[in-house]
Amino acid sequence: MKRRFVAAMLAGVMACSLAGCNTKSPMAGKEEAATAADSQSDSNTQAAQGENEAEKQEKAAGPITIQFWNAFTGTDGDVLREIVDRYNKENGKDITIEMDIMPASSLEEKLPAAIASKTAPALIIRGNFDTATYTDNGILTPLDDFFEKTGVDSSNFSEASLQALKYNGTQMMIPMQVHSTFLYWNKDLFEAAGLDPETPPATWEEAGEYALKISDPSRKLYGIGFPISGAPCYFDAMFKANGGDVFSSDGKSSVLDSPENLKTLQYIQSLVEQGAAPVGSTGADTDNLMLAGQMGIYCGGPWLISGLKEAEINFGVTGMPAGDKEAAGVIEVQGLGVTSTASEEEKAAAYDFIAYWNSDATCKEWSLRNGYPPYLKSLAEDADIKADATVNALSSIADFGFSFAPGIKPVKQINNDILFPMIENVVAGNDPQEELTKASESIDKLLSE
Repeated sequence: MKRRFVAAMLAGVMACSLAGCNTKSPMAGKEEAATAADSQSDSNTQAAQGENEAEKQEKAAGPITIQFWNAFTGTDGDVLREIVDRYNKENGKDITIEMDIMPASSLEEKLPAAIASKTAPALIIRGNFDTATYTDNGILTPLDDFFEKTGVDSSNFSEASLQALKYNGTQMMIPMQVHSTFLYWNKDLFEAAGLDPETPPATWEEAGEYALKISDPSRKLYGIGFPISGAPCYFDAMFKANGGDVFSSDGKSSVLDSPENLKTLQYIQSLVEQGAAPVGSTGADTDNLMLAGQMGIYCGGPWLISGLKEAEINFGVTGMPAGDKEAAGVIEVQGLGVTSTASEEEKAAAYDFIAYWNSDATCKEWSLRNGYPPYLKSLAEDADIKADATVNALSSIADFGFSFAPGIKPVKQINNDILFPMIENVVAGNDPQEELTKASESIDKLLSE
């Protein structure tokens, strides 16, 4: 508005000056009139250009309303709604975000149709395993200019969190939440088994030894759990910890069938056969055993914390254990993405909210209220973060987290349709080597399509 006013004012001043007392000859008057007309025309053009630019800025900054879809259906969604409501009241740019929270399955079903009909929301939250598919399907628009346009410091993000949301080197989403799997242990069960309740297992070998001491299948008491579906892909981390992997470095072929990965599957099967882990349990089953105080050791996500507290379980949480090579946990990143059908004005409004989300204040609030580790480096030494024992423990993700299969389009399908069924068969007693070979061949076939 300031630019529009100044341009109009200048035009008015010039017109008033040219309309002043004329003491020159009639011919000179005609020439000056022509000059005045030309000047007036130039001034009007400048004013119009200033007005157009001002209008563009006003449209980019507001008033504008954008739609925001996500799948935060749990208690963390309540916190998200509070933050969005506060942003709407405080952004000062007449930007309004209307948020629609729905189950992930509904979002995945509705979004492609909305893109096709150009009725899609401008802003969405999806995970890093969706990045490649959503890019190839034309759902996401590149965000490489986000940091330059907003002034947000890209170096303040962990490299792994940014890398997880890239596709072919292009930043497709900006982190809004980072987590991994962590090792939880029931301190009361440790003490009952003669173990130090304040010392969790540091390695997978120790975890197996402790699990055998804790287990009593006759009482439905288990030392450890290995879900066969509906859980974080803990086995990807176990493979990595023992020196194995799933994909070649270029992502074009499987390296699953290896001695290192065979050792991991044999380890899982051995503990199941000895009664230290339940057979055929889903993620929900193992979560419930942990919440009921019937499981000693479990690798799960940060969402377990509130449930364990509500169930009054005396628990501890720490980073993932080490294998033969290293401690490893798959970093999963939820990202804020802008859809391909968003207008430039909607994209600008979405950028403003994404920048707001990635401020220290908002990231800190999300971490402390939901128990997720902060991913901004500027919060690493924050006093409140360090004072919260649980969040501080989850911050160990910086020591063991790695980005799994970035840019590999069918990674979700491979985990859900090939690797989880492989684990299910191994837990059921099938030969680990045969399962490993079969799964590796299936991955190669899928990658070649």
